[in-house]
Amino acid sequence: MPLHGDVRVAAEPARRDADIAVQRQRDEQRRREAEARRLAEERAVQEKAQREKAEREKAARERAEREKAQREQAAKAAREQAARDKAAQEKAARERAERERAQLEAERQRNLERILGQANATGGPGARGTAERDAGPSASYAGKLVAHIRPNIVFADSVPGNPRAEVEVRTLPDGTILSSRLLKSSGHRAWDDAVLRAIERTARLPRDENGRVPPTLILGFRPQE
Repeated sequence: MPLHGDVRVAAEPARRDADIAVQRQRDEQRRREAEARRLAEERAVQEKAQREKAEREKAARERAEREKAQREQAAKAAREQAARDKAAQEKAARERAERERAQLEAERQRNLERILGQANATGGPGARGTAERDAGPSASYAGKLVAHIRPNIVFADSVPGNPRAEVEVRTLPDGTILSSRLLKSSGHRAWDDAVLRAIERTARLPRDENGRVPPTLILGFRPQE
């Protein structure tokens, strides 16, 4: 019996140790679960913050894209309006220039008709004798006029074949040029235009040997003479 009693006394500490071990395991399990919940909550908070940040960035990008599109649309509209305004101004300027040229040409024609009418009238103070009216220009007069106009020709191109542009020039008795028109093209538009511009720059022609300037002259111009 004394031996049995010793066994029972020895078993008590063993059970307490087992209970302590079990309790420690439970405490450790609860600690791990609590740590897992804390980490899960932290991850949830971080993920939520990241989602909110991504949504804010996305909203900011979309807003920036809308504002950029609006600016580009406004700039495009402004450019198109400016182009329309410029085209309208250029059209108005061309029409105004055309009207002015037409008025000037009409005025020149009226002056020419008036002066020619005075020169051909009989018995008037401006009348001339038949022989004087019918007398043509001197042999060297056309060449003299071409030489007078040529320094005003601005032309740097090379024209093969040295073609001739033939121009009719109408003048007042004092040599003032009323108009000029191309009678026969040289076949090279740039040379024809250069000749006509040179005649406009010349403005007035010198008189012939008899002191007169015929009302109508036919002059020929070549690039190389």
